Amino acid sequence: MKKIYLILLMTMLSVVQAQIVTIPDVNLKNKLLSSTATNNIAVNSAGSSIKIDANNDGEIQITEALAVSKLDINSSAISNLNGLEVFSNLKELNLMSNNLLSFNSSFPVLNSLNISQNYISSIDVTNCPLLQSIDVTGNNLITQALNNNSIVNLTTGGTKLQHLDLQGTPAVKKVSVSFSNLQSVNGGNMPFLEELSISNAPTLSQFNLSGSLKLENLTMKYTGLTHLDLSNLTGLKTLECTNNKFQTATLDGCTALSSVRMENNLLTSLSLSNLPSLSLMDISNNNLTSVVLNNVYNLQYFQCYNNQLTNLTINNAPKLITLYASSNKLSTLNLSTATNIETLWCSSNNLLSLDVSMLTNLTSLQCIENLFTELDFSQNKALVDVACSYNHKLKKISLKNGTSQTSILTDLFPNPSLVYICCDENEISYFDAENISINSGKTEINSYCSFTPGGTFYKIQGNTKVDANNNGCDPNDANKAFQKFSITGNGVTGTAIANTSGDFSISVQPGSHTVTPVLENPAYFSISPSSITATFPQQASPLIQNFCITPNGVHNDLETVIVPITDASPGFESKYNIIYKNKGNTIQSGTLKFNYNENVIDYMSATLSPSSQSSGTLNWNFTNLLPFETKEITVTVKLNTPMQIPPVNGGDVLHYTAQINGANDETPTDNNFSLNQTVVNSFDPNDKTCLEGTSIAKAQVGDYVHYLIRFENTGTANARNIVVKDEIDTSKFDISSLVALNGSHSYVTRVTNPNIVEFIFENIQLPFDDANNDGYVAFKIKTKSTLGTGDTFSNTAKIYFDYNFPIITNTYTTSVLGTLATSEVKNDKNGMSIYPNPVKDILYIHSAIEVNKAVIYDTTGRVINSIGVKGNTVQVSDLPKGNYLIKLFLKDKVSVQKFIKD
Repeated sequence: MKKIYLILLMTMLSVVQAQIVTIPDVNLKNKLLSSTATNNIAVNSAGSSIKIDANNDGEIQITEALAVSKLDINSSAISNLNGLEVFSNLKELNLMSNNLLSFNSSFPVLNSLNISQNYISSIDVTNCPLLQSIDVTGNNLITQALNNNSIVNLTTGGTKLQHLDLQGTPAVKKVSVSFSNLQSVNGGNMPFLEELSISNAPTLSQFNLSGSLKLENLTMKYTGLTHLDLSNLTGLKTLECTNNKFQTATLDGCTALSSVRMENNLLTSLSLSNLPSLSLMDISNNNLTSVVLNNVYNLQYFQCYNNQLTNLTINNAPKLITLYASSNKLSTLNLSTATNIETLWCSSNNLLSLDVSMLTNLTSLQCIENLFTELDFSQNKALVDVACSYNHKLKKISLKNGTSQTSILTDLFPNPSLVYICCDENEISYFDAENISINSGKTEINSYCSFTPGGTFYKIQGNTKVDANNNGCDPNDANKAFQKFSITGNGVTGTAIANTSGDFSISVQPGSHTVTPVLENPAYFSISPSSITATFPQQASPLIQNFCITPNGVHNDLETVIVPITDASPGFESKYNIIYKNKGNTIQSGTLKFNYNENVIDYMSATLSPSSQSSGTLNWNFTNLLPFETKEITVTVKLNTPMQIPPVNGGDVLHYTAQINGANDETPTDNNFSLNQTVVNSFDPNDKTCLEGTSIAKAQVGDYVHYLIRFENTGTANARNIVVKDEIDTSKFDISSLVALNGSHSYVTRVTNPNIVEFIFENIQLPFDDANNDGYVAFKIKTKSTLGTGDTFSNTAKIYFDYNFPIITNTYTTSVLGTLATSEVKNDKNGMSIYPNPVKDILYIHSAIEVNKAVIYDTTGRVINSIGVKGNTVQVSDLPKGNYLIKLFLKDKVSVQKFIKD
């Protein structure tokens, strides 16, 4: 019986011995025995970390090996895998960083294998039929050609790897190769390949992916490949090939390609036809000279800076919002079919011009260091970030677009040739403050590149007619020239004055605006409508609104003014416009008289021949002058030379008067006009003159004074736009009384801020030849009634010719002189006065009724002279200095006044 038990015990020991796995590699066995329930060396099928030596016998039985589904035995100095094949239920195996020289084990259900960072020079995974993912990076493989129909993910690389052939892994979808000495990659006609990544392969020279139509993502970084042909890979979606040595690349027909990054290569040629899905492209830092992108309907982001581009063609890119094209050699850039760009950088090129008018969504622009002479951003209402410094040829820039470039960033300095910035009114002070930095203070800054507001604006426009026959305004009625309108809206009040044809166009910004017509004599007329209110954008623009003026009662009122349209120079001809106007509401007929000193002035001609003339007097008859109708006669005279007797010298004052007579006039003071013109030897063609002269009588305070501003185009080309800007001193003048009288060309007037008057001559194309290069504007304005004896009032204008610095006229100063009149004269209902007082040569008589005789007395009552009076002037130059009385005879009235002979 004892023998039977002994035999049975030996048999059982033999069975137990047969269940133990023989593992000759001590390091492998020790690693397996070190597994615990917490260190994740071994994981079972339930995903839990386990201890392989479950019975703690210091050995591994087959049953214990079969319980392992995942094994992580990296970095354990393992060199022999014998015995590991018993772990036949393994699905994941990590053997990274060991001492393996080869791999040919059999694992029937293995899915993932990592044998990277070993010394493997040969590998056979044919006995791993379910293997899908393998990492063999960092081994001694020279040629890698795995034969396994199930592998889907392949990661490889290493300094010894020279050739990668994917043909033996037909099911592979994802391949990653890094840090290798690859010379060739054969990935052609791979039916399932979706993703390929190759990095740090500086010796790569052969590459084939033709026919791998399911490839979606290709990444190549730091390789030595010089040519890349991916044409017609219709499944390719993402291409990231940066920091290589590519010289040429062909992407034609990659119809699904949406993202391309090929920056930091050596590209000189890039073919990009038929890429309808392209959304992002970065090809910066290459050597490309030409890039053509046609029909890239989905392109949103394009970056091509730091190339050698002389041609960049982008056609049909409606979704493009970002374009970086700086640091190239572009001389032109056409963006007409990429109109949704928001960010544009094109600095450091050779651009001669840049049209961004169609880029209405543009918010950020950098165009530093180019060859522009002009830049226009007037249509870019969203633009808030502008950098265009160091453009040494840039002369003009328009930032007038209704958006404040000052609130975010505007970098315009230095630009040493920049002479003009056009901007919105609210930006002028900002750019004025930056002028020194921009161009050493040499840049003119205003808003006159256009005469409408920047940004979004709306128009109210129409015409004003005079219904003289009280049957309603119709096309046959006369236009009302220079009709004034007051505009109130958005907390701002301004004034606009129509042109000579009665047409007006008022530009306003969004909001509610009230337009009210203003009449010089509101008692004479009614106007319909009396005002209108327009609200934008609710109402359509332009809003057309005409006004109709109808007579109110019977009012006779004529006016005349003399405008010297040339300087008076000794020995030369001078020209004068005699303007006469019917300000009343009745049709008028009457006479017009022009007086001059025939001793020093010779009458030459007139555009309308006088009805009669006598010594120093020209007379015209006029008939049927309609309400608001204005006519003018140009008279040409010639002045004596300094050698004639009596002579005319520089500094002399010439005195002209005009009188108009009609029916009983309600305001006779403006039926007479006196012009005092100083003779000049040389003259500034751009000047300002008060037609009343250097002094007015105290009795004239509160009445109109008349100003003439003349300008001359002395340039070498036609002047398209001219603006005469006049800043009115509202402590001396009543700006609400301003009336536009006459001009050499069609113009409109506006009043803003609230004392800035601008006479705008838009698109008049003023010639530059001497015979035709002159222009002028005349207006009248009332002085403040608070002015007293000894006060002065001055006026200066700025004249803008297109985009040039303004020409600043002389400052014309007029003084208020006291009237040395008796109490009898002070109470004169006719408002008679004499001036200047003191007087040197000619005494002027301000009177609504013509004076026909004057008698001069000394202070003892002795009669010194008795003379007939012509033109309400008396010559007193021969009188000794002293005090005198003058008795003036007016029809059935007499006035006595005192004056001082200086």
